Amino acid sequence: MVVEAEERRPEPGASRAHRAARLVGALPAAAFLASFGLFFIDKNRQARTVLHSGRGLLTVAVIVLGYVATAFMLRRLVRWAWLPPVVLTAAVLGLAAWIVRPYYVDQTANRELVSGPVRDASESTTPTPTQPPDPGEEPAQGPVRISAGSLRGIDHDAAGTVSLVRAADGPLVVRFENFDLEGTPDPQVYLVRGEDVRDPGGAPLGRLPGNRGRSLDIEVPDGSEAGPGWTVLVWCGTFAVPIANATLATT
Repeated sequence: MVVEAEERRPEPGASRAHRAARLVGALPAAAFLASFGLFFIDKNRQARTVLHSGRGLLTVAVIVLGYVATAFMLRRLVRWAWLPPVVLTAAVLGLAAWIVRPYYVDQTANRELVSGPVRDASESTTPTPTQPPDPGEEPAQGPVRISAGSLRGIDHDAAGTVSLVRAADGPLVVRFENFDLEGTPDPQVYLVRGEDVRDPGGAPLGRLPGNRGRSLDIEVPDGSEAGPGWTVLVWCGTFAVPIANATLATT
C-alpha cells in the first residue's frame, strides 16, 4: 500500500518572519554599498592612494579584521538573530561618518593670529625677519610675508595660497588664504625643509581645523628657521597619505 505524503505548506506568518530576517541580515551589506561602495566609485583616485601607504594598508586591515571579529562574536554569543546585523550596520555607518563624510562635508575655518596689512619681503625696507627680533632692536613696521606658494593637490583637489608671515613683534605663522582643499579624515599640517616634499617631518603644526576659508593662521613653533625653499604639507594622518603641498618661494 502506497501512502502519499501530505505536502506541508509553510505558514504565512513563518514566511513573513523569514523574509524579515533576510532583510535585516542584508542591512550591513546595503549600508556598505550605499556609503563605501559609492565612495569608491565617485572618489576612486583618492581611495587608491591608500595602496601606496604601508600604514594606510595596515589601518584598512585593522578595520576589516575588527569588523569580521565583531561579526563572528556577535553571531556566536548573541541570542537574538536580528541584533548582530543591526550592530554591524551601525558600525558601518560609524566608519562611513569617520572616513567618507569629510570628503563631502566642507568645514570653513578663518582665524588670523597676525593682524594688520601684510607687506611682501621685497617691499620691506628692513632685512627679511626670518628670526624674531632681538629685544634691543626696533621691530619692523607691520607684518611681513617672508615667502609664499600655491597649494597643489596630490591625488586630491586643492587650491589656494600658503605663506609664511612674520608679525612685527616676532611670532611666525603659516597663513592659508582663499584655500579650498578636499576634505579628508584627520588632516595634519607640517612645515618641512625642501621643495615639493610629500612626506611628513620637520615641524608638525597640528590639525588643519577646516578645509576651506578666506584666511587661516597656524602658529609655527619658536626657533623655526623656515623660509623660501621649504614646503607646507597637508597630510592625512589616518591613512598616512599626502593631500596637498605648497613650495614656498621669496616674495
